[in-house]
Amino acid sequence: MLTLLAISHLLFQPAAIPNVSAVKKDSTASRVWVYGADFKLNFSLASTSQNWTAGAGNNITVTGLVNAAANLTKERLSWDNTLKINIGLVSSRQSDIFGEGFWSNRKNIDNVFFDSKLGMEFEEYPTLSMYGGLNFQTQLLPGYTYTKDAIGRDVATMTTSFLSQGQTQFALGTENKFHKNYFVRLGYVTLKQTYVINQDLYQIRNQEVIARVKKGEYLDNEFGMQVQMGGSKNFGPKDIYSAKMNYLGFLPYQTDRALLDSRIDMSLSARLTKHLNINYTLISIFDKDLVKPGTNAWQNSWVFGIGYFYHI
Repeated sequence: MLTLLAISHLLFQPAAIPNVSAVKKDSTASRVWVYGADFKLNFSLASTSQNWTAGAGNNITVTGLVNAAANLTKERLSWDNTLKINIGLVSSRQSDIFGEGFWSNRKNIDNVFFDSKLGMEFEEYPTLSMYGGLNFQTQLLPGYTYTKDAIGRDVATMTTSFLSQGQTQFALGTENKFHKNYFVRLGYVTLKQTYVINQDLYQIRNQEVIARVKKGEYLDNEFGMQVQMGGSKNFGPKDIYSAKMNYLGFLPYQTDRALLDSRIDMSLSARLTKHLNINYTLISIFDKDLVKPGTNAWQNSWVFGIGYFYHI
């Protein structure tokens, strides 16, 4: 077990704290709080004249990102909490078959991820601890597929919504923190619950099962093993560059579904001024239960832009 845990020391560093060099601390003789939050707002505008020979196009993109953390250490006890919210909108100017213009509004990213972990260190191995953890993920706004009507206008069909699908994982296992900025967790006993609260989706999608959840049952339970590890690194002159990564995997114990469900969160940024940076954010998910049979199970959502950055 210690050999497996040691491998991650070479690769990962926790993404629990938004900016390790700038977090706030509140300490007494018996406890230490480390907390902080990053807020980012990206905005872009593109436009061409109607006679642009390569094809006219106008669009506006707005993306908001929140990454917050609050971690408590008290003797051998630790309590780590992370919240990530990513939401964005793309609005593009289009024309119908009569040449009348309209704005088409679509999401380009929408995800909420919360992780909370309570750990107790072993006296003999200060970097190793038992832990109980909960993580939760869903989307905030409804998701749609789009087609065109007879005159070339958008027709939106809802395919997902809040808690449809949503997911929680409750895990018990061991965590190794090789350094204050490195961790890896192995949850030997993990309950994964998938939610489909919006029952209208079964009729809209003409399906009896969505993400393993049967119509009328609202949730599906799976037992398996959780693997979670993460990392962050500030580097360059005055730490102007930042790279962060977090991996969450779930291996079900059912022999008929021996596939590792995976989620990868990654972000890269370069600070231009105190409140202006260039940033890239990626959420990549592999879960065959979320896609139709025979289709690619990898789903990716990413944002690249120049935006306003604020840290507390």
